[in-house]
Amino acid sequence: MLLFAALVSLLWALIAGEVSVPFAELLGVLAGDRGSFSASIILELRLPRALAAFACGGLLATAGALMQVLLRNPLADPYILGISGGAAVGALGAMVLGAAMFWVDVSAFAGALAAMLLVFGLAHGDGSWTQTRLLLTARNLAMMSSGALLSDYPELTLHPLIKEMQREQPSLVLVEVIDHDGVIQGQPGMELSL
Repeated sequence: MLLFAALVSLLWALIAGEVSVPFAELLGVLAGDRGSFSASIILELRLPRALAAFACGGLLATAGALMQVLLRNPLADPYILGISGGAAVGALGAMVLGAAMFWVDVSAFAGALAAMLLVFGLAHGDGSWTQTRLLLTARNLAMMSSGALLSDYPELTLHPLIKEMQREQPSLVLVEVIDHDGVIQGQPGMELSL
């Protein structure tokens, strides 16, 4: 049933769009008819995008399943291991340096990889690691990443962006600033002086 649904969604991705392609013409293109305008649309635009979407979805599902198996937790996600925080710190560092978008992406990947290696390295400790040690180490790294993103150093944060969002729509911004004693200083919609 799931395979049938995947096939139908793939065919729908090839047919639907700004330029509608009849199903019979789609079958002709897939059978080898390369001379029409529809063949160009399907083979150069829609088919690569649809296959890339299927590949990306499959890889994300595999990564999620591996995290769930590793942590023995059906609710496991990249936030638990601090991977998302590491990626955010890496991307923010590249943005602060004024890097091009390609390098922001590369820095986000490098930050995620560094965070993951740091968590597993610290959790390994004296030669063996337990699930509890892994989770506690990951939570600590995630908190440090959050602290780096909302630090007191304006050149390392997105504070001007947050201030602009608060000026435009203060009720839509949810900001939590934690001081050095661990006390939350902000609430949803509250004016914060960062």
